[in-house]
Amino acid sequence: MKSVIIPTLNEEENIGRLIRLIYEHVESEVSVVVVDDESTDGTREVVRNLESEYNVKLLLRRGRRGLASAVRYAAETTGNGSVAVMDADLSHHPKYLPLLFEKIEEGYDVAVGSRYTAGNRIKGWPGHRVALSKGAGIIASALLGVRVTDPMSGFVALKSSEILVGGIRHSDCKFLLEILATDESLRVAEVPIDFQNRKYGKSKLTVSTTLRYINQVLRHFVTRDRRSLLTDHEAAKEPDPDFPVDASGPQQTDMPHIEVPQSQRDSRSDTVGVRG
Repeated sequence: MKSVIIPTLNEEENIGRLIRLIYEHVESEVSVVVVDDESTDGTREVVRNLESEYNVKLLLRRGRRGLASAVRYAAETTGNGSVAVMDADLSHHPKYLPLLFEKIEEGYDVAVGSRYTAGNRIKGWPGHRVALSKGAGIIASALLGVRVTDPMSGFVALKSSEILVGGIRHSDCKFLLEILATDESLRVAEVPIDFQNRKYGKSKLTVSTTLRYINQVLRHFVTRDRRSLLTDHEAAKEPDPDFPVDASGPQQTDMPHIEVPQSQRDSRSDTVGVRG
């Protein structure tokens, strides 16, 4: 069964609409997992009221905050099957979910809903917000070697929840960036999406969010550099195939055996331990 993870924090005005839209656009069997970080509005009540109508599960976290850790927490409960993650504020339209899951079925490990590939639009963002987002992606590509146009995206599908559980370790900011920066073997596809800025509720982007992102990139850059150095060090220790080494001990050389006459051996033994 496919799963859709939706982290929430005070999304009373959006979450009900989003869940209904998901079931309008995803024809196959799907489970929606809402993970809530102590919302103080009616978010939880809205979700509970939909549990009898749709296949929806509400997870409650207490004393914890952070998008990435919430995603990981929910991923630990989804079981087998592909999984998608999307924002609760209706900026990610569920009509793209079938396209993302289709890429997974084609054999990709990760499918990214990208705001910056050809054929998409960003609605409702001022120019400086677009520039900030694009700049963050350029920094990630330059420092971490992440080769997707939108590593900041929070709208993704993955082959397995294990990718989320194993890939999210430190970040409470951009979980996709952490996953792609730490596992270069993942096969990634991008799907162009139209991004719509939220109409209801309050944005979670703050100065502290930006600072956490900068810290995240620098941390992964240092870790990546250290990993590269360790790899080079291990490569330097690899034995040269032209000079094989016997691990059992020092190599014996084919030196000729010289027999010392008995008279010389007796002479040497007489002088052992004697100093003038």
